[in-house]
This record gives sequence, C-alpha cells and structure tokens, in this order.
Amino acid sequence: MLDRLVIRSRAVPHEQLPNNSPLTVLVDDVRDFKDQRPALVASSSPEALNLLDKLEGERIDHLWLDHDLTGEDTIAPVVDLLVHRARTGTPLDVGQIHIHTANIGAGLKMDLVLRAAGYPVVRSYTLTMWTRWF
Repeated sequence: MLDRLVIRSRAVPHEQLPNNSPLTVLVDDVRDFKDQRPALVASSSPEALNLLDKLEGERIDHLWLDHDLTGEDTIAPVVDLLVHRARTGTPLDVGQIHIHTANIGAGLKMDLVLRAAGYPVVRSYTLTMWTRWF
C-alpha cells in the first residue's frame, strides 16, 4: 500500500481520503486534473511501471494514459505490461482505462490492443479538464 497520493502540486496522505474515494492513476508528463482530484501520478513509463508494481493487488478505479511522454518515452511499456498480464490470466484490476492522448493514431492502437486484451477502455477528448505543466 502506498503511503501518499501525489498530486503534482501537493501530496495528500492516503489515510485522509474517504474510504469510498476512487483510486485514480494518471500517466502523463504535462497534464494534471483541473479539479485537483486525488491521483497517483507518473510522468514516464518507468515511473508508471514502478507505480503499478507498488499497487499490485489493489483495484485501480481509473487509469488515465497519455501516449507521448518525456523525450522519446511512450506509454508502450505500460500497455505491453497490461496486455501481457491479461494474456497470462492475471490482468490488472482496473475499473476503467481512459486514453487521453492527442496522438490520434497511437490512441487508436492503444484502444484496440487494450480492448482486445479485455480491459474496459474509453477515449477522453475533454480538453477543459486538464492543467498543463509546461
């Protein structure tokens, strides 16, 4: 279990969240939620893989994925992990995967691959919900 939920601008002690608060994971190098909802944030694929490893056994209610991350990094290693876990019978316990990338082709591919692996996927096009940190 993680001790703290991280929002880019501040840290929130996990125990201060209501018991029914959804666990949200955001993988994005430049965006954050305007409404400042509590979220675990990873800015790169290595950070995301580490975070998902730490969350092993916990339900992730909302997993938000951007494709193009820092530098040459992409979400591909995370998608590969999700697909591998599903194919081996141990999918991550994810309520909803939200794909919010501006990279249309990569977003479509992510959608198709994750749906084929059995994950619930939606594309998010709501531009007004983000704060950009660049």
